[in-house]
Formats: sequence, structure tokens, C-alpha cells
Amino acid sequence: MTSGGKSWSYALVRWLDEWKIAFSGIILATRDAKFLLTFGITFIIFGTIMTLLSGGTAAFDLFGATDLTGKFQIIGDGFLGLFGIGRSFWDWVLTFSVTLLQSTLIGLVVLVWRHHRRNKKEQIVATATNSDNVQNAGLAAGLAVLGTGCPTCGTTLIAPLIGTLFSTSSYALASAISGILTAAAIIVALFALKRIGNDAYALIISARYQKKHQTPKEADL
Repeated sequence: MTSGGKSWSYALVRWLDEWKIAFSGIILATRDAKFLLTFGITFIIFGTIMTLLSGGTAAFDLFGATDLTGKFQIIGDGFLGLFGIGRSFWDWVLTFSVTLLQSTLIGLVVLVWRHHRRNKKEQIVATATNSDNVQNAGLAAGLAVLGTGCPTCGTTLIAPLIGTLFSTSSYALASAISGILTAAAIIVALFALKRIGNDAYALIISARYQKKHQTPKEADL
């Protein structure tokens, strides 16, 4: 029992350390201008889309039918909704949290890819790692989009699909599935964030060490 307790305790400490390193990697990444640029672009575009999809496909149907002024207004409303304007608090918290996670994840993927690309010796391993990172980010984004909806008003993106399969309680069932998909999106994003955050920390610290100890001749290259 003691051995088992120590094993669980060690695993927990190691897991917490990995999260600590991942968080440190994210903090270090915020000092990179390209990470901030990628984060900002992803946050605005993905967040606006998530906000518009929170009411189902109505906003996109209207977007295709309205004039240019109306299109800009719809986009503007979606952007403002990302910051809670015109949204219920809990719906806004969910959308904002998923958008924040996804934007950080995409920013880290780009940062890690850039650092890997600089080292030609690790190019093969880097290609496989970057592919996995992109797949994880894409999976999280896909689940987040499928799970979008407004829990308080019973509107979900997948409700029409559920309605074609079940004649009754389609919105209730769709809301439940939507919640599961959103939870899955958050879990996938968090695990991917921990992994890529650790990679980012190692790469940034390694790059700083190499820069600090490089010779004047290497610095000129």
C-alpha cells in the first residue's frame, strides 16, 4: 500500500510539474511577437465565428442574404459578442474560454514549428511533431465548433441534424451532445496545450542558452 501510495504521489507531482513547465512555456512565448500576432489573429477570427455559431446557423444565413453594410454589422456583432456584449454571462464565459485556449494552442504550434525549422538536424522529428500538434489543434477546434450553441436558449449547431434522426426532444438531445463535445474540445485542447507548452519551454530555453554561449563568429552568421 505504501509503495502504491508513493507511486500515485510521484505521478501527481510529475503531472503538476509538467503543467508548471507548460505554463512557463506559455509565459515565455508571450514575449515572442509572432506568437502574439498569431494568437491575436486566431482569437479574433475563431472567436467571432464561435460567437456567430452560438445562435445556430441563423447569423450565416442572414450574412448571405444581406447587403455589405449588413455583413459588416453581423461581423461586428459577432466580434463584440466575444467580449460579452449582448451575450448571457455563462454562454460568454464558455465561448471566451474555448477561444482563449484555441488561440493559445495555435500560437504555440506556430512558435514550436518556427523553432524546429531552424534546426535542420531535427527536421524529420520536427515534421512528425508539428503534424501531431496541428492534428490536436484541429481536433480541438472541430469539436469546439460542433459543440457551439446557447445552453440557456436551447440552440445548438447540431440540433437540425438531431431533428432529422429523432422526432422529439431534438433540442434537448442536441444540447446534451453539444455539452459533451464542448467538454471534449476543452480536454483535448488542455492536453495538447500541456504537451506543446512543454516543447515551447524546452525550445525557448535551449535557444537562449545557445545564443548566450555562441561565439562571435556564430553570432554574425
